[in-house]
Amino acid sequence: MIRIVSHATLGGFSGPGITVHDHFRMTPENEGGPHHRLGPLRTLADTTIEGHAGFPMHAHRDMEIVSYVCEGTLSHEDTLGNRGQLGAGDVQVMSTGTGILHSEVNGEDAGVRMFQLWILPDTPGLEPSYVDSIQPKEGESGRLCVLASGMASRPGGGPIHQDAAVLGADIEAGSTVTVDLAPSRQAYVLAAHGRVSLDGVELALRDGAVVDDVEAFSITALDDSDVLVIDVSKTNSKD
Repeated sequence: MIRIVSHATLGGFSGPGITVHDHFRMTPENEGGPHHRLGPLRTLADTTIEGHAGFPMHAHRDMEIVSYVCEGTLSHEDTLGNRGQLGAGDVQVMSTGTGILHSEVNGEDAGVRMFQLWILPDTPGLEPSYVDSIQPKEGESGRLCVLASGMASRPGGGPIHQDAAVLGADIEAGSTVTVDLAPSRQAYVLAAHGRVSLDGVELALRDGAVVDDVEAFSITALDDSDVLVIDVSKTNSKD
């Protein structure tokens, strides 16, 4: 089963220099709604930050946060003493655990576009940790690379404390990659750049899709494309 989630239909919010479109967002107001979770995935935000705007220092705890920059340069800083910049194709993986403050700011003139995922950890109260992965796909085309993972069967990338993985691939137009799904698992696919076809079902730029009840599916690039695949269990969705 493939269920398309069109970017054009997404809700979200905006603030000074910031626009957020939510593929998922769990809040007290939408608890029980149709798009508030997928397994342990609690938030998946498609975020645009204009030049010299961003999120000042703010708090997180007991959440695994994976950020993938699609365009632009994002500057970050946190109370663990980490400071740096992420460019297009870079990944930040943060276990917020007992609590952390961090900021995400676009200090450049050009805009930033990014996806950020919040994944419920399998254990609360962990020691906070942080990893930057610069160009984790290493310029490879046509191959799924592990960007973040807590799955023994999908090792690599930044570590997360959950039976889930975030994969990414750059795919040239006309090329195909195949994604295997183990029993009792489901995936969420994002067209970060370009258009792709999932077993013949088209995703436009920034669309998403839930893939369920299949052992494998194919992603064919209709344009030169960049895709993200989030592999999660159907059962690890407790609050």
